[in-house]
Amino acid sequence: MKKRETAPILISSPQNASDIRYLCGTEPPEAALLVKIGQRGTLFVSEMEYNRLRQTVRRGISVVHPEMAGSSWKKGPVDWIEKSVDVKKLIVSSVFPVGLAEKLRQAGFELTVSEELLCPQRKIKTAEEIKAVQGSQRAAVAAMKAAIRQIAATEPDRSGILRSGGKILTSETVRATICHTLLDHDCTAFETIVACGPHSADPHERGSGPLCAGQPIVIDIFPKSGKTGYWGDITRTVCRGAASAGLKKMYSAVKAAHAAALKRVKAGAWTDVVHNTAAEEMERRGYATGPVDGVPQGFIHGLGHGVGLEIHEAPRVSPTVHETLRAGHIITIEPGLYYPETGGIRLEDTIAVTRDGYKMLASCSKHFEI
Repeated sequence: MKKRETAPILISSPQNASDIRYLCGTEPPEAALLVKIGQRGTLFVSEMEYNRLRQTVRRGISVVHPEMAGSSWKKGPVDWIEKSVDVKKLIVSSVFPVGLAEKLRQAGFELTVSEELLCPQRKIKTAEEIKAVQGSQRAAVAAMKAAIRQIAATEPDRSGILRSGGKILTSETVRATICHTLLDHDCTAFETIVACGPHSADPHERGSGPLCAGQPIVIDIFPKSGKTGYWGDITRTVCRGAASAGLKKMYSAVKAAHAAALKRVKAGAWTDVVHNTAAEEMERRGYATGPVDGVPQGFIHGLGHGVGLEIHEAPRVSPTVHETLRAGHIITIEPGLYYPETGGIRLEDTIAVTRDGYKMLASCSKHFEI
């Protein structure tokens, strides 16, 4: 290897497996370590994974198992690095394992914790990446439509519980329909939300038990493609049967905020301005945000987040992040309102930012009463 002063190092973990996949072009195994020097990288894997990965990695990435470097799997990452890397200064992310960092320091390596993302280029998606996210988003839309059809086909019993063929429709039943639909599109669902009534007032409550007529049902689907590793993300809120005047007004406010935010999106727009546009639209319609008896209520989360090899990645669209949107960013737009006494309403789409606006990656209608 050509001598250089510093080298980024990534060890496979839930926090940076996506960086390794991005740099190597293939899903890393559970145990893997990548050292990047210039435009080239060395990916350490076990002997079992060696043959498969060396056929699938990008050009410029060398796949080795520790024995090839004169080490062994048992000796661990410090020995692998010592025997194959001719630099003593390593750059690691803020989530690098502290135990391994200490061992590297004891072996004479100097570690610098990067203040920036190790793969900042991941923020701007290529045409191929946009297509990959679009594929997952289309799967999410197909699953959403299947879920809404299932809810629409029910009838409420005397107590307002939704039934189909005499059987109670539950959050779990609808989640199963979503999962099966996504599998037909080679996607996997994670923590899918089907939250009804009081459950819908908590943005991340998955929901459980019977679904009821006249109450908001928040459905949030975020699948990962088995082929590409890229995610999609969509949320709709529906109500089986007639909704109260208060719920309809609340839904209209969220829908208007969603539309107002989309009008702000384009390359050069500020992320906090886009968020505030949605927040101000809902506040103008009478929906303030703030704690009531110590419980946060109203629009209690950021407007959106980046989507790619991770379901939540940069850039963030929130009131605390002042960043310029750029063409090639993929973000969600997901305003919501949440009140314990009423429930929650959220609408979400995943879009690609363009020079003059945005591209909707998959269309799905917005109808509250079904």
